[in-house]
Amino acid sequence: MTCNILSSVVPVRGVSRPALLAAAVAVALSSGPAAAQEARELSRVVVTAGGFEQELVEAPASISVITREELEQQQVRNLAEALRGIEGVNINTLDARSNKTGNQTISLRGLPSEYTLVLIDGRRQNVPGTVAPNAFVDSASVFFPPIAAIERIEVIRGPMSTLYGADALGGVVNIITRRPGAERGGSAAISSTFQTDPEFGGNTTAEAYGAGPLADDRLALQVYGRVFERAESRVTWEGQNESLTDNRTMGQNPVGANVHTMGSRLTFSPDAVHDFSVGFDLTRQAYNNDRGQLGRIRRDGDGRLRDGYDTELGFNRDQIYLAHTARLPLGTVESSLTRNVTETTGRTIPEAAVPPGDPRLGSSRKLESETTVLDTKLITGMGDHLVSVGAQYIDASLTDGIPDDTFSNSQWGVFVEDEWSMTERFVLTGGLRYDNHDAFGGQTTPRVYGVWSATDTWTFKGGVGRGYRAPFLEQLHDGIVGFGNQGQDPLFGDPDLKPEISTNYEVSAHFHPGPDLTGHVTLFYTELKDKIERPTAASGMTDTFANIGEARIQGVEFAAAWRFAPAWRLSGNYTYTDSEVTSSIVQGFEKGDPLFSVPEHMINATLDWQATPALNTFLEAEYRSSSHRPDSFHEPHLGGSAQGASEALGDFKGYTLFNLGARYRFTERVTMTGVIYNLLDKDFNDYRAYPLRNDPSVTAHSNVYNNLLEPRRLWLSMNVDF
Repeated sequence: MTCNILSSVVPVRGVSRPALLAAAVAVALSSGPAAAQEARELSRVVVTAGGFEQELVEAPASISVITREELEQQQVRNLAEALRGIEGVNINTLDARSNKTGNQTISLRGLPSEYTLVLIDGRRQNVPGTVAPNAFVDSASVFFPPIAAIERIEVIRGPMSTLYGADALGGVVNIITRRPGAERGGSAAISSTFQTDPEFGGNTTAEAYGAGPLADDRLALQVYGRVFERAESRVTWEGQNESLTDNRTMGQNPVGANVHTMGSRLTFSPDAVHDFSVGFDLTRQAYNNDRGQLGRIRRDGDGRLRDGYDTELGFNRDQIYLAHTARLPLGTVESSLTRNVTETTGRTIPEAAVPPGDPRLGSSRKLESETTVLDTKLITGMGDHLVSVGAQYIDASLTDGIPDDTFSNSQWGVFVEDEWSMTERFVLTGGLRYDNHDAFGGQTTPRVYGVWSATDTWTFKGGVGRGYRAPFLEQLHDGIVGFGNQGQDPLFGDPDLKPEISTNYEVSAHFHPGPDLTGHVTLFYTELKDKIERPTAASGMTDTFANIGEARIQGVEFAAAWRFAPAWRLSGNYTYTDSEVTSSIVQGFEKGDPLFSVPEHMINATLDWQATPALNTFLEAEYRSSSHRPDSFHEPHLGGSAQGASEALGDFKGYTLFNLGARYRFTERVTMTGVIYNLLDKDFNDYRAYPLRNDPSVTAHSNVYNNLLEPRRLWLSMNVDF
């Protein structure tokens, strides 16, 4: 396999071909004990910003990289947790309605998770319809490979629709998986979380990865798997409604869960020109709902379910893909075909969705999304220009048992992007994409970005780009597309919806005098129009999706790392986010309010001490300022919106957390990591009383924090390379 990996390297700006070949050799020769070195070698080379390899500091985007070595030093139960320490990223979402399964979602630069496009090796993972309705969107963050199978994760903040099309309005998360080495090898890990408060459930993860050549260097195989088990939590709080103690607690009281993931990829390289691969990925998620914790269970006299939920909810994905890379005299051609089937199980047809006596009442509600994506692109050099030309075709459908219909559409797009080295120190990237969608026609997204390497230690970057997000499949349906408020309130689509459009401006300065000191600061400004929104179903209103307004988001991102002594390193970042709804036509999305509830100020810091060659210790700090509490804040134990909480309690309270960890390498192949999370045992269970706005005679209780985060806990992990 070595010759094929070497020949796959394409020329990049600012990196000599010998340097790239050296990096490729590191990949080809590394497996097992060399994994950490492999991550360090490649941590400054990225592919997502331009679609080809280039140095991180010269990439035409605001981008961060997380290596496998860094991922192995933290608890990662879902993709969002892997990104928690990056500037511009917030994973502690608005309320429990946003993380019902007990996972988290990814907010980039103050935008909700649906504005983030997730890729695995450049292949689109987002589904274009709501296959997990009623705010179970956090289940999507569990569809990712085991940490043992990941090479690195690249995170781009800001729109990238020119290269990747719809959904890349807020940014892109690209999971780059490992490639087979010249020899067979792999790794396995087991980890557990031990809670100090018995009301919170612990969890255990076991995963493994193996790869290597088969009969000869032309054929290579990769396999991986992960099992995650979580015990249920039974948290109580002041003012808790005893009749709801065991139900409708949602993400504030995570239920028992298990997740199983497995996958494989077979790569055939008949010569130095072509690589062919075929692979699959399967994930099964199961969440206990035997007491109605995630959704109300009520049966009629015949035992039929009446409110839309069964005793167990599942979220499953089956994905298969084919890929081909050809290194031709003209350039490198990369193509892939992906088939993705995602489904939700455990949902039923509620009473409000069918006429009296309809035999469908209480039967299983089919929720299944099928997506086929064909991608191809050519990367070629022409003098001072490095040009990418590509096309994409997406065929998608969503079947929902409530309207008893299948919504479908297709779209195609073409793009061109040119990286022009105007001088030895200035590179200008310009791109243009055109997408044609069955429902709303054509959409054009341009991008211009400049990178100026002013000196050997200073680089300045900046640009403007446009992004868009197409309405979900069911949102374009003329009729009922679902139900909210525990199966009581109908939700309606609108066939005249337009795509959401964003325009992003950013400038940044990067200081890199050497490997011991780096830093950068970025200013960004985003304008969003044709926001798709609806009133909250829990308010008892009839909901119709609509393009309801415009907003602007602006902020600052700063990050730095300093090795101030041979064994000591200090790193950290700061994010300031300010957003405002500038126009609105519906109640609940008010002019002057923040677009999305994220902390105005966020700080992450880490102090690393390499105590001995085998022992590394670290202290982490995380600060989140207060954040906006909207009128429609959802309080699960109240069964709906916490009317009056915003006036009585004000904004969600900010907090500071500390984590203390250590990683010890027993041998070249065996490593153990331990982290005490929430070191000072910060208590997030702080419910306060207030009168309900719509009925002041009723006293309600809501938390001053937006989420009931876990108390002090110990996470232990053992990794073995082979």
